[in-house]
Amino acid sequence: MTGRAYTLPPVLASVHAVVHWSTHGGYNFVSGPLADITLATGFITWTIIFVRRHKCHVRGCPRLEWHPHPEHGHPVCRHHHPDGAII
Repeated sequence: MTGRAYTLPPVLASVHAVVHWSTHGGYNFVSGPLADITLATGFITWTIIFVRRHKCHVRGCPRLEWHPHPEHGHPVCRHHHPDGAII
């Protein structure tokens, strides 16, 4: 009972469901891929904003900063801080 005649209708039905999945009022799109796209975009945006905000202010330095420089107050990483050895 596993011949081609028995497996073809379920395969065609599933192909039909895949091709016409968004024809029922758009609920499937809103709760499926749109939600995933929204979450991924939000996470990527938050990550980019966090890295840009907390990156060392020395040009070309990829390290994250956590220490304000004593002379000008801009945040710099431990490597570029004058007292970096004791921080």
